[in-house]
Amino acid sequence: MDTPDELVIVPHTHWDREWYEPHDVFRLRLVHMVDRLLDTLEQNPGYRFTLDGQAAAVDDYLEMRPEQRERIAAAVERGQLAVGPFLILLDEFLCDGETIVRNLELGLRSSRRLGTEMRLGYLPDMFGHSAQMPQLLRGFGLRDAMLWRGVPARVDSHAFAWTAPDGSTVRTEYLMDGYGNALDLFALPGQLDRLVREYRDQVAGRYGSEPILGMLGTDHSAPPADLMQVVEAANGEVELTVDTAEGYVRRVAPGWAAGDDGALAGLPVVAGELRSHARGNLLPGVFSIRTNLKQAMADAERRLGVAERLDAAFGSDDHRAFFDTAWYRLVESTAHDSVTGCGVDATASEVEGRLATAAHVARGVVLRTMERIAASVTPDRHVVANPTGFARRAHVEIRLHDPERLELGSGVQLLDALPEVLGDETMATRELRKLLARIHGRELFGQLINDWTFTDHGVRFQVAEAPVGDFDLAAFTEELERRIASDPTGERTWRVEIMADPRRVALVGVDVGGIALAELDPATATVSDDPVTASGRTLANRRLTATVDERGNVTIEAADGTVLRDALRLVDEGDRGDSYNYGPVSAATAVTDPDEVEVAVLEAGPLRGRLRVRRRYAVPARLDARDHDARAEASVPLVVDTVLELREGEPMLRVEVDFVNPAADHRLRVLVPTAERALAGSSAAGQYVVTERGREGEGGWGEFPLPTYPAARFVHAGRASLIVTKHSEYEVVADERSGDDAIALTLVRAVGMMSVNVHPLRDEPAGGQFEVPGAQYLGTRVRTSFAVLPSAAGWAESGAARWSELVRTEPEVVRGTRGGPAVVGGVAGAGGAAGAADDLPAGPVLEVGGDVVLESLRTVTDASGAPVLEARFVNYRGAAQPLAARADGVWDRTDLTGAALETDVDLASFEIGAARIETFRRRSA
Repeated sequence: MDTPDELVIVPHTHWDREWYEPHDVFRLRLVHMVDRLLDTLEQNPGYRFTLDGQAAAVDDYLEMRPEQRERIAAAVERGQLAVGPFLILLDEFLCDGETIVRNLELGLRSSRRLGTEMRLGYLPDMFGHSAQMPQLLRGFGLRDAMLWRGVPARVDSHAFAWTAPDGSTVRTEYLMDGYGNALDLFALPGQLDRLVREYRDQVAGRYGSEPILGMLGTDHSAPPADLMQVVEAANGEVELTVDTAEGYVRRVAPGWAAGDDGALAGLPVVAGELRSHARGNLLPGVFSIRTNLKQAMADAERRLGVAERLDAAFGSDDHRAFFDTAWYRLVESTAHDSVTGCGVDATASEVEGRLATAAHVARGVVLRTMERIAASVTPDRHVVANPTGFARRAHVEIRLHDPERLELGSGVQLLDALPEVLGDETMATRELRKLLARIHGRELFGQLINDWTFTDHGVRFQVAEAPVGDFDLAAFTEELERRIASDPTGERTWRVEIMADPRRVALVGVDVGGIALAELDPATATVSDDPVTASGRTLANRRLTATVDERGNVTIEAADGTVLRDALRLVDEGDRGDSYNYGPVSAATAVTDPDEVEVAVLEAGPLRGRLRVRRRYAVPARLDARDHDARAEASVPLVVDTVLELREGEPMLRVEVDFVNPAADHRLRVLVPTAERALAGSSAAGQYVVTERGREGEGGWGEFPLPTYPAARFVHAGRASLIVTKHSEYEVVADERSGDDAIALTLVRAVGMMSVNVHPLRDEPAGGQFEVPGAQYLGTRVRTSFAVLPSAAGWAESGAARWSELVRTEPEVVRGTRGGPAVVGGVAGAGGAAGAADDLPAGPVLEVGGDVVLESLRTVTDASGAPVLEARFVNYRGAAQPLAARADGVWDRTDLTGAALETDVDLASFEIGAARIETFRRRSA
């Protein structure tokens, strides 16, 4: 048998940017570590160091040590320091596919400021790996990966061919013993030769005659300064060399590195996602801990996507620098100890703040763009902007003035009345000049003054959101001064009233194309031929009926005969685990039925019907203090509001579950029945792919393979698709009450420890045993929105990918400002600064006719420095289908870097392959 005669040592650090300490505590350690590293590299020309595959470590260092940029760049140029290609070492399941693209874009950009990036998809410590990662890496020209967790037990080689669902393949170096497998070799002084030889004999079967990889480093480790001297002093039968991670890969696979696609022949082939527990913990409980962090991530991603699309289609300003800032904040929050929520409370707070910043930038761009759109219509009209690539029936809320006097079309559903009295106070004459300070132009209390009247006893302002006639501030001031002069004592009292026109919130339906605008006229809006009715405990249109029973559960009936019974039942269970893993408690302590149920009709149709189901439960307050396999006898009230929503023409029930968490040490899940039993598994969408999963995970390591899985868009099982609007955790379970299988969606998982030393489902600690009281979510409001799409057909045939996009991305609406100010975005007089919008497109900017999803539309910079439009599409199906998109201009197909692959592409007839991610750029004039 061939025996390796060389061991390549790769000095590195695994730099968790934030975890059991917040970012700036770890950054201080990083700065001192890199200071020493630069001295070591300069003193030892043969030294090599891999800086963890994430450029953010260099960015963080140079922010504190900007004077060291040239030393860093020189080390990169000498080949001693490997940086990038990622900006951050992400969790691949708790962000969207587009965020992974931006991670690599930002990482490559940052790395190239210093010279060049490491051409290796280095993924050492993610909690499993997404199925599309090989396609994403190849899209950036990266042909290699290196990783640890999630690889199935059948892989017995140090490398394998990892294949995405579309066939894209990367050679993957398997860190079978983790990213610190060489640490023990250097642990005993004077024993290096013996330990290397013994390790060689132990792993020879994996390597054959190829050099062994020895990763020398661990979490937040400093480089051994004397490494080169120790290596040079070794004189054993195994040669020791030092290189970077990329250098090792190039050494063992030169043919593949040179572009020979046949060089992987003979390697094990692994297709799709990597979620095996066989040789490493996957820590799946991170998908459900601190669920509001997952919501914040999904919201920021969605808002940035909407802002980019509207800005590219309808904007007139250059916001690329703003988007770069926002995406940086979002991407750095995807780190595998950040959005996961498995760090201390301070870390979670900082992550949430960064995600809020990214969302705020997006909001600013959307407001600016909508202001420009508003300038195209008069204040008595509204404009609806659809940020998805699908034509849709949009339902938007607006405010109508004096609706009782208006002629309204059937496509208007009146909702809540708004206050008419905005101000009512008494002032003495000497105080009346305060009114002038409150008036800004013609704005008063966030509305516009349309009329004012003085009487002998007071003054009344009539205000509205849209201007009527003119407001003469000089005339009002003159009259005010006359009234003040009439009372020399200044003691007379005046009643000051600010009265708004009668107003109602109204829901209006309007048809709008893909990436398109539609002018909304309430007088002509019409309801579709499938209106909604709501009465008592039932919502119905022609495609779906939902009925609430006495326990607050729901029967959902679809037009094709599918019936989902006992849906939306809540199950509350104890949790003795930590932020990494759920820890089951005796099933006898589970709470499944409410003590009280109230049902109320909130909206009766015809555009939208809503029922509110309020359920009150008594749940154990915490675990038993002495027996952690039991829950405390003391209980606390859990009040859960579930709003059921059905819209005209839609085949799905929208759901929002809302509660304030009162209990510790528990998991609350909602069950969606599948109308089938003994299912083989489920299909879940996320990261630009639909992944098929079985009912059991592969075990073998010291962690029970609990089959709780991530979903970012939808999960399908049996006859139900569950469309989610945040990064979520689900499990397909056997429902003993119905006898059928159900999808269990986790609403909250509350625990008080980051990691526990002794866990019922995990042999070793996942980190330090730190208290994290914030993860108990006591007193925290949790809202979870999703939709249930019942269908006897599969997820593809029922259009789950399309419906998911429409549920996740709502249209924007704005009141017109042409000819005068109006209330826009809650601010009176807004809109004029954005300029005229006469050049807005009359038809769709980019509309997709089939089920292929438009994932990104933005303005980018081409090789010449000119701004161009870029569109990215994903085919979630397992078979090729026509793109069926229409858009003006000449388009070229590119890779993820923007390099042209095919010119003059017809978007309407282009066939997009199964599970393919395709990018196009409109050629600049």
